[in-house]
Amino acid sequence: MSSDSSRADASNENNIATGAHVPHEPDLPDFAEQRSRLYRGLVNVERIACCTLLVSLLGLIMLQVVSRYVFNTPFSWTEELARFMLLWFTFVSAGFVMARRIHIAVDLLASKLGRKATIVLDTFALIVVLATAGVLAVAGAEFAAGANRLLAPATGLPMSVVYFAAVTGFALIFMHAALHIFLNIRYPEVVPDAMENLEREAV
Repeated sequence: MSSDSSRADASNENNIATGAHVPHEPDLPDFAEQRSRLYRGLVNVERIACCTLLVSLLGLIMLQVVSRYVFNTPFSWTEELARFMLLWFTFVSAGFVMARRIHIAVDLLASKLGRKATIVLDTFALIVVLATAGVLAVAGAEFAAGANRLLAPATGLPMSVVYFAAVTGFALIFMHAALHIFLNIRYPEVVPDAMENLEREAV
């Protein structure tokens, strides 16, 4: 029996033992979402928010183009609001991508390590992400609170609303990283399986 088939058999046994199913597509619910309805609901909220922001951003850009080149009377607020929506979309999407563990990663070292070493390396990387996201979320909250009196020139929105996008994104990344660290420690048998599945989907 080849090493690949042995690994697949071990993966199936581990998944049966934990009651989880490794997703065959990166967009399917992963282990944490299968175990918790609350967490699955949160990830779905992130997904819906990303889709809503992206569609709204596209609508604003189209409205700006039509008003400028068709009616020759461009709105003053569409471009500014589109920039703000792009910021929110970027940071909320970062949280969603962290939830599914599909960020771009360099796996030259991880691909040469065994299962246990890969989990240790992944946990260390998550700890670094956790610490960085925590620091940036707190610093961003302080910065956003200090900008509450500043208003955007075209829309009149408080700049704290704009800066709070970063706080939201880093807070989501912090939460997802903390959960993944817990899963690495509590359910290490499913971590390599999920990572290998995503690698197969990326090929």
